[in-house]
Amino acid sequence: MKKHFVLAALIVSFLAQAHAGSVETRFTADVENEKPALDLFNLDASYVFESKLTRGNTNFGDQDAFSFSIDYAHRFHLAGRLYLRAGVGYSRFDFGASLAPVPDQLQSLSAIIGIDYMVGKDLGAFLQVRPGFYTDRTFDLDSFDAPITLGRLWILQEKKLYLLTGVNAAFLRGEYPVLPLVGLIWYPNDQWSVLAILPEPRITYMPNKNFGIWVGGQLTGGSFRTEESATIRPRRLSNAAVDYSEYRAGLGVDFKCGNAVTFSVAGGYAFQRRFNFERAGFDYKADPAPYVRAMLKAEF
Repeated sequence: MKKHFVLAALIVSFLAQAHAGSVETRFTADVENEKPALDLFNLDASYVFESKLTRGNTNFGDQDAFSFSIDYAHRFHLAGRLYLRAGVGYSRFDFGASLAPVPDQLQSLSAIIGIDYMVGKDLGAFLQVRPGFYTDRTFDLDSFDAPITLGRLWILQEKKLYLLTGVNAAFLRGEYPVLPLVGLIWYPNDQWSVLAILPEPRITYMPNKNFGIWVGGQLTGGSFRTEESATIRPRRLSNAAVDYSEYRAGLGVDFKCGNAVTFSVAGGYAFQRRFNFERAGFDYKADPAPYVRAMLKAEF
């Protein structure tokens, strides 16, 4: 209860400071003439090729993984620079068969509820909550969670260098229920950008406004509740919380259609896939394997 109170106090303090203070990103004089995007759509799909799934020295066979996510949200103007963001999101991981007692699928269905502090068309600060169900199969109260993300940008060098600070909390997550968010954003010139921010740090080169090449990493996954089953061995993995994660690095290209739509393709290496049953004391890891990815992003 004490942790929840401290987190709530941080959120209230953060929003009060963001509303009262000056939170800006790349734009200064012209921000009042720029309007933020109101409709936000994201589609993301990827495939990780087969590799060995192990626990310690035990090999449970080869396994591949397919992931898919889609979400849509709309911004409603509240007052001044404050907007309410509301929407819905669905994500899913499907895994190849193995001898390990790990789920063959993980999925989430959640609402998207947040407050965005906009500076022109850019985010200056945000609070987002995603209440919903995070499970392998059954959407019930045991699988309910409400991950919270809070973030704010600080100007270190106007139009060049920015600091992002924040926090993320998920009550189903066993290993690190609360994680700090810290990162840098650097625009050395109009062609290059450096985003040293999780979950997707990247360096991008844009020779023109419609095409970009980037190299970067990705941390993807989530925390879920598995279904209760008498057939699962060991029994501690029945109705257990599992943290699933993938650590990737690769190369990608962005194709922009006007100012609103971006299509991206990428490929590289997934250095590790992991099923961590932290509270049950079991941990399964997959060896490195290649991956491919396709994304569509639209903001109107």
